[in-house]
Amino acid sequence: MAKRFSITNFIFVSILVAFGIFLSVFSFKIPFYVNDFASFAGAIPLGYDIGQGQSAVFKLKPASQDVSSLSQAQIDDTLDFVEKVVADYNGTLYQIGLQNDDMIRVDIPKSDTSEDFMLALSKRVEIVVRSEDSSESTNGAVEISADRIKKCYASYQTTGMSSTSYSLGVIIEFDNLGKNQLEELTKSVKSDGNTLYFYNTDGEKIGSYGDITRTISSGVIFMPVSSLTTENDANMYAINVMMGASDAKLNITENSVTSSFIGYNSLTYVIVTLLVSFVIISLFMIIRYRDLGLLSVFTSLINIVLYLFFLQALPIVTLTLSGIIGCVFGFVATILCHIIIFENIKKEYKLGRKIPLAFKLGFKNSLLKVVDISAVLTIMALVLYFIGYQIIKSFAIGLFLGGILSIFSSLVVTKSFTKWYLPLNSTNAKHLNLKREKANEKD
Repeated sequence: MAKRFSITNFIFVSILVAFGIFLSVFSFKIPFYVNDFASFAGAIPLGYDIGQGQSAVFKLKPASQDVSSLSQAQIDDTLDFVEKVVADYNGTLYQIGLQNDDMIRVDIPKSDTSEDFMLALSKRVEIVVRSEDSSESTNGAVEISADRIKKCYASYQTTGMSSTSYSLGVIIEFDNLGKNQLEELTKSVKSDGNTLYFYNTDGEKIGSYGDITRTISSGVIFMPVSSLTTENDANMYAINVMMGASDAKLNITENSVTSSFIGYNSLTYVIVTLLVSFVIISLFMIIRYRDLGLLSVFTSLINIVLYLFFLQALPIVTLTLSGIIGCVFGFVATILCHIIIFENIKKEYKLGRKIPLAFKLGFKNSLLKVVDISAVLTIMALVLYFIGYQIIKSFAIGLFLGGILSIFSSLVVTKSFTKWYLPLNSTNAKHLNLKREKANEKD
């Protein structure tokens, strides 16, 4: 009965692993659905050190004509400001830094909109929000200036609280002072005029938001822009509005596509090299540990499927060359955990333990070492992710996954496999390449 249960479990898991490998590698059409299934591997977003990148250089100049040059503090603040805008738009993968003291260089992955994004960084739309339909502030009326903007992003909404007319535009989120000013503005217009007006600093009217019937205390307002026709236009305009809150203007001097560090062809070679390495490691494990080695190879396949699944499922992941290296380190840690466990099993059997007891003591004596390896990898990954440069974050994510999967693979998956294996073989040491010392040999 126990043998049948073990065989059934191994067959069931084998089917799941085969299905996981199929989902990891192959893409196919999904019936009654518009998009194709891209496979786990095909759905992993690649960084610009694997695919192409977009690179731009910007010359920094004062936003105000009354100022001739920027101080170092303003340059540093502008660098931080631009980095925030780039991060909000592009996620975790980018590089940004000063060049020649008064220039900023930005590198992001190449996409359909990456060139437009770089151009948008060089355009400023410095808005002013007023309660009166006038290009200039009158009668000391409250107004909100561009430097109060905290965040801005594209949206498609109604042009007023009770309106049914939809328009493309941007949602503007103000800081605490801007939030209070918006509350004061809407408090006054809800009973007098019911409309907020948006102008740029050149006096050109951008749009208006009407039918205001209550005070807005959230610090968030929608600004409809009639000139916008596509979602990409709205996204780029939102960046223009954000850049209007900066102390400096960014004059673009270079906007080019950069080749990848290793390229798609080289990526294929990397994958082939990793597969060959996997085969070599698998042969080593099988030759040294026989059936235990086979179980570790089986676990490794599950590990690879889980790696690919999480790399495409986690929204913070963009795979770079450093990320691949991080994944390799994590995978090596899993193999090392298996070696520690199997060597302890061999040691216990060598001292005269029977196979079931050698298995039990082997896992027990390896517990602290396996936990230590996983904990070191996980802590190192978290430190690198939170204090490291952006290019290191991909490495940290790969390392973090390795730390979690190494302990799961060795102490959960492989341990379960050994429990299923014992009913099939608990006496034949040759199948496990186990040997005793002569003093401990028993007939």
